[in-house]
Amino acid sequence: MEMQNLLTEKYGLFMDLTELADLFRLKKASLYQQIYQGKLDINHVKRGKKYLFPTHEVSKYLHSNLSNIK
Repeated sequence: MEMQNLLTEKYGLFMDLTELADLFRLKKASLYQQIYQGKLDINHVKRGKKYLFPTHEVSKYLHSNLSNIK
């Protein structure tokens, strides 16, 4: 829950693709490819040309993937 609060304070309720790429330290093109190939396991919406990711979903994704690392 702490991670969700930190992300919400920094990014607000939604993150755009640029913010997500910065957080994951990936290129935007890599994220676009994952979206198009259906490999990105984060719920998102597309508004016009912009992809928006709910911050709480990003937090869940990070939490589940970081807990798998031992």
